Amino acid sequence: MDNQKPTMTRGEYRKQHKPFYKKLSFIITLAVILLAIIAGLVYWGVGVAHKDNTENNSEKVENVKPKTSKKKADESSKKQASQSVKKEDKKSDEKKSDEKKTYSNPGSYNNLDYKTDDFEFKLSNDVKLVKDANGASALLIKYTYTNNSKDKQVPQKVQAANMILKQDDKVLEPTTGTGDFADLVTGSNYGIVIPGTKYDGALLVKVDNTKSDVDMYFMNIETKQYLNTMQPFKLS
Repeated sequence: MDNQKPTMTRGEYRKQHKPFYKKLSFIITLAVILLAIIAGLVYWGVGVAHKDNTENNSEKVENVKPKTSKKKADESSKKQASQSVKKEDKKSDEKKSDEKKTYSNPGSYNNLDYKTDDFEFKLSNDVKLVKDANGASALLIKYTYTNNSKDKQVPQKVQAANMILKQDDKVLEPTTGTGDFADLVTGSNYGIVIPGTKYDGALLVKVDNTKSDVDMYFMNIETKQYLNTMQPFKLS
């Protein structure tokens, strides 16, 4: 009787011969492994998301940088262009200032003599009423023109730009000559006088009233204003 093994109950037998996957130690080990896997997956997912965000942010920064650089480059180019224009304007102004001519005599008149640094008109006493090419009354004024400038000049153009004739407050217009003075007027209108030489010419203007005086005015070629002095021609 002493050598007989103790008899186990059915419950004890089942507990002792329980399959390994139902054992608590196996379940705990499996749970730990599963938790480790889940934790690994979560960690990996977070890492991938962080990497994607980092790459996206890097791309955004890279996309923004060229725009900023381009903007700065454009602003720099505009600034340089503006400075260049200002320099050119300054040079242009300085050049114009240097090129601005000063006159020792911009215009003077005395005793039928109108003088400037660029030219001189010596008016003749031979002033008379004549008929123009259309048979209308006209005033003929002879003169000697001297070209004091450095350029070739046409006497009539110089005269028209710097001298005017008025009658009854009306500016008199040039007209065409005829007869023995036609060539003299035509030569003055189209002839070219070289620098340093003289030319005997004449101007011819149409008059509406053969009784009223004609007044001649002379310009200051620097200020482009007419002188206070003038020359009256009496027609009666």
